[in-house]
Amino acid sequence: MKHLFMIAAMLLAGHAQAQQPAATTAAPPSAARLQQMESIYQKELSARHIPLLGKYLLELQKQAATATNKSAYTAEIARIQQIISAGGVLDLIATQQAQSGTMPMPATPPAPVPIEQKQALIALSPALAQEITPKAAADAQTATVGEIAWRIEFIAAGTYDILLHYACTELEEPLKIVVECNGQRLEKELEVERVTKDAQSFRILRLGSLTLTSDLRGETLRLSAGGKASPHLIVKSLLITRPRPPALNP
Repeated sequence: MKHLFMIAAMLLAGHAQAQQPAATTAAPPSAARLQQMESIYQKELSARHIPLLGKYLLELQKQAATATNKSAYTAEIARIQQIISAGGVLDLIATQQAQSGTMPMPATPPAPVPIEQKQALIALSPALAQEITPKAAADAQTATVGEIAWRIEFIAAGTYDILLHYACTELEEPLKIVVECNGQRLEKELEVERVTKDAQSFRILRLGSLTLTSDLRGETLRLSAGGKASPHLIVKSLLITRPRPPALNP
């Protein structure tokens, strides 16, 4: 387990250090400059970190499946899922402060986030899936799917919107999309007029909402879209998020 933590820390720290400015004798950058660096960092490296974190998460899940004591693995899985949900990048400002001596730099990875933390958003990418039909590359950022399934380690009780980040270049008739989780079933049709101009143009489709009367642990969420033999739906991610509050009347 300690070895896996070290791998994750090195993967993330390597990219973060690559973005740090060279050390000089000049005064430390201003807060505005650090904010600008953070914005650039997040924009350019999110796509690189998420596949790396996805590989690490898959390895954690494999190790957890055979471990006698799963608590440490479960907590680390939750922590990595939270990092992925937040965009998959590190906080450059905190890193800069730590390296400049304004805050202590821990010698070991930070303590895992408690699994019971209330989660407002989970982003499920193809790289994190347990299974995909047709089969896709393990580190695929998108996948054309007839069916895809993810293991949900933990979601607190409550109501959640299910949003699909998708592309679909052509449809002859509406495509039926089904989400199943914890005995609940959502069905939504992707209308022909909601196709995208190409496979790199993505849109958001709200599939419905799930209401959990108790905390969800270790359940499988499955999405199917039409027939498995000739899939049309390209999935970038499935988002589980808190519903938006109702708009106030003017």
